[in-house]
Amino acid sequence: MDQNNLDMARQDIDEALKLIEDMEAALTAEESPKEIIKEKFSFLSKKVQELEDLLRSEGII
Repeated sequence: MDQNNLDMARQDIDEALKLIEDMEAALTAEESPKEIIKEKFSFLSKKVQELEDLLRSEGII
């Protein structure tokens, strides 16, 4: 895996982890609208797909 792709993978993983933390906080807050949680989940799914595509292009999965 070249350095650029490795950096992109790290960034995607960091963003996904941050989003999971945000989702956890939103789920524990009593006033969190379901729409916000749905948006965060959609964004998380997109990031995971991008990471999967990158790993496939590198022959890792």
